[in-house]
Amino acid sequence: MTNPQNQNKQRDRAADIRSDAAKDAAEHIDKAENAYAKEHAKAADKQNKQYVKAANDSDAADALERTRAADTAYEKAELQAGEKLDKGYQKAAEDAKDAEARAKNRDPMTGAPASHPVGTGVGTAAGAVAGAAAGSVAGPVGAAVGGVVGAVVGAAAGHGAGEAINPTVEEKYWRSAFGKEPYYDSKYNYDDYAPAYRAGFNAGNEYRDLTWDLAEPRIASEWDTLRGSSRLEWNEAREASRAAWERVHNT
Repeated sequence: MTNPQNQNKQRDRAADIRSDAAKDAAEHIDKAENAYAKEHAKAADKQNKQYVKAANDSDAADALERTRAADTAYEKAELQAGEKLDKGYQKAAEDAKDAEARAKNRDPMTGAPASHPVGTGVGTAAGAVAGAAAGSVAGPVGAAVGGVVGAVVGAAAGHGAGEAINPTVEEKYWRSAFGKEPYYDSKYNYDDYAPAYRAGFNAGNEYRDLTWDLAEPRIASEWDTLRGSSRLEWNEAREASRAAWERVHNT
């Protein structure tokens, strides 16, 4: 006969394992995101300084070359920083998966699984970690793992799943897809469209509670600041930004 006392101990043990795993996941992600924020700020500062120098160049060709070089350096730095961020997400997801496996170990005496529903205070965290174990970690790390870990941390440490959007993944996607989009104009290149995509996916992540019609005025009002060296006016950048916004907002 199953011993209720042993079952309760197993449930408590499972709850502790899952709760600790969620906290550890939060720490991994906080560390990775803080490191990313620093690298991102450093890259943006270097890019801005080159833009200022380009503005002072007397030769237009030199100015264009400088800004393109600045954009290339920025994208490279963003890619490297994003890869480090992905590793933080991956570590958090792996730890969560391992914790769930340990939490489900059956009691050798009673055979009771440790994965029974737990108390209200831990239930959300436990469910989130279980979701991490069940979720796929295949495909783009930032998209799959980032979303999984975002759910874990959202339940246990106040992070939302939306915060797990990975700009590196979005950049890679749009760099390969922009030329096939219906609004694409061959007189422009990816460097022209990139700021529109960034504005769109960042806003899509930030304004998840808004419709595009409500979010667009906010993005449009910031376009002159966000566009950098892009040759697109807002009416030309609008559809690209919307596409990036919808890709993030609808996931």
